[in-house]
This record gives sequence, structure tokens and C-alpha cells, in this order.
Amino acid sequence: MNIAIVTPWHNHLELAADYFGAVSVLRGLDELVIVDCGSEPRLEFATAYPGTNLGFCGGSNYGLNAATADAVLFLNNDIRRLRATWLEEIRALVEPGVLVGQLRNGLHTSVENTLLPYLDGWCLAGMRDDLLALGGFDETLEEPAYFSDNLLCLEARARGMTLADLRIGLEHLENVTAGPAWDPRVQAATTSNRARYQARARELLVAS
Repeated sequence: MNIAIVTPWHNHLELAADYFGAVSVLRGLDELVIVDCGSEPRLEFATAYPGTNLGFCGGSNYGLNAATADAVLFLNNDIRRLRATWLEEIRALVEPGVLVGQLRNGLHTSVENTLLPYLDGWCLAGMRDDLLALGGFDETLEEPAYFSDNLLCLEARARGMTLADLRIGLEHLENVTAGPAWDPRVQAATTSNRARYQARARELLVAS
């Protein structure tokens, strides 16, 4: 099975060395789809140029549609390799009806006193057809798109899909690109997106 790594990218050239060190494990017919979301200067290493900043959700979906591989791995650019086998470990678990990533179910996922597990969106993989059927990430969320992974996994579980937990062999350099949690823009987006997530979760809990 071949896999496409899809990464939306806006500026932050300082992340390139670690990122390319991590994705150098791609093989054969695998693909690397880097979506330049309006970087200044233009990213010479990108493979897709939508001409504007689509954000995390829009950029990820743009790459999903551009990819042709059997499976797609959404991957942040703020990462560093810990194990050379990290991608093969993901490849071994991806199959129809299964999303793969690092499972989380902290208190921030709680709705109606129910913890709703999800896969952390900085490194999340699935079959391309499954991800297209789910509609990818919700592009109507405010950026930075916190809770986009929660919502994607809600929809997947509602369709009977499985969330496969894997301790990813990468280090995620959190808050490098999205900005610090105390930033008013980040706080506003988080509050708005959390409300959207909770509303959708309640709909699905009632339906079940």
C-alpha cells in the first residue's frame, strides 16, 4: 500500500530540516504533498500552490484532493523524527474503516459527562477514500483549527470506523505554528471551535 504525506505549510522555513529528515523514509510510489498556503517567500519545495492561506483544514483538504496514493497521512510541519520506522508502523495499521494516530481522551473531549476519544490531528492517517467520504477536516472552523481532529473522529466513529492508537515515532513541537495558548486569536478560535464540537457531539450522542 502506498501512502501520501500531506502537509499544509505557511512560512516557518526553520522547520524544514527536521521535517525533511522525518519524511525521508518515504518509499516507492509514496507521495509527498506540501501545500504552500501563501508563504513569503514562496516555498520552492512545495508541490501545490493554491495561491492563498487556506489554513490547516483547507490546506489539508487541498492536499487530500491532490494526492493519488491509497492512504493519506495528514502531518504537521513542526515535527522531528524519533524512530526511522515511524511511517512503516503507521502503514501497517492503516486499512479501510480505520484511522490511525495517537489516541487522546482528556477532559477537553468531555460532552455530557462522556469522554469522546479522538486521534491527535498533527499526525493522522487513513485510507484516502475514507477521508474523502468523511469530507476531510471541517473548513468552516476558525483558525488555528483546534477541535478539527475531534470533529473528524466524531464523524468517523459515527460511521462505525475504528480509531487505532499508535505511539508515533515523531516528536511534535507543539505551538510552533499555531501560536501560544494565551494569544487572544488562539483563545477565540478555541472557544468557538469547542462549542461547535460539543454541539455536534450532542447531536450524535442523541442519535445513538
